[in-house]
Amino acid sequence: MPKSYRYLILTLVVFAFVSQANAQRRRRSTLWDGVRLTPRAGINMFYGDLVDQSRTSYSLGGVIDKELMPSLSARIQLMGGNMKGEQVYNETGQLYSYFENYYADFMVGVSFKPLDLALGYFKQRSFNPYLLGQFGLMYYNTDTYYGEAGFDPNTLRHNVSEFTPAVSGGIGLSYWINSIMSINAEYTATLPFSDMVDGHKEWYSGTPGNITAVHQTDASDFYYTATLGVSFLLNDSKWKNEPKYNRKAYLKTRRQMNSSSRKNLKSINKKRRRRR
Repeated sequence: MPKSYRYLILTLVVFAFVSQANAQRRRRSTLWDGVRLTPRAGINMFYGDLVDQSRTSYSLGGVIDKELMPSLSARIQLMGGNMKGEQVYNETGQLYSYFENYYADFMVGVSFKPLDLALGYFKQRSFNPYLLGQFGLMYYNTDTYYGEAGFDPNTLRHNVSEFTPAVSGGIGLSYWINSIMSINAEYTATLPFSDMVDGHKEWYSGTPGNITAVHQTDASDFYYTATLGVSFLLNDSKWKNEPKYNRKAYLKTRRQMNSSSRKNLKSINKKRRRRR
């Protein structure tokens, strides 16, 4: 065999080996496989011992989650915002006390997608509900004031600042937009292991110089949070769609690509017409 053919065959073999090694390297699992980043914003509704009205305020933050199994993901959440509430004096309907705070919570937990377990894993599923549970720490800094029916209207009653353990659980719904982006909504309930998130756990009968009774309230405050978020997939997961979804996934992805191409073509045509 001529030397030129030997060199050609050797070159092809080395090229095939390097290509195969690179392909295997690309398929190797990494820490970022199946990781999503989700900025979130919405409202919270506080239910404390003495809060009768004006209990709604804002929350914002973000979630990072990673697929552990086709139907199970680990998640880390950092949220914060403002809470408030008012207590009304029942006999007159006047404002007796009110509070405001700022808070932050750091939670770790899991989310579970029942449809991926029951029907099979499908990344392009349009609507995918999930359940979530998490635990962690909450920090709050609360100021409580007397209202017009209180002992000394509009003066500071209490200031409380502390860390406390907390647990939360809820439901979510994710809507698939494309292979990178999705929109989701979550509704969670959080229980701090503290009765002082609203700044007090007891109230008094009488006047400042003549308190006739001290009334204890029910233990523990809690709050609900309703948020919307946009998820961005940082790197595709190693899990593959169930074979029965392969054609459906292909058609859905192709429609997405065709739609994107048409939009780009329209944009180009508009620019050309403007230049004329």
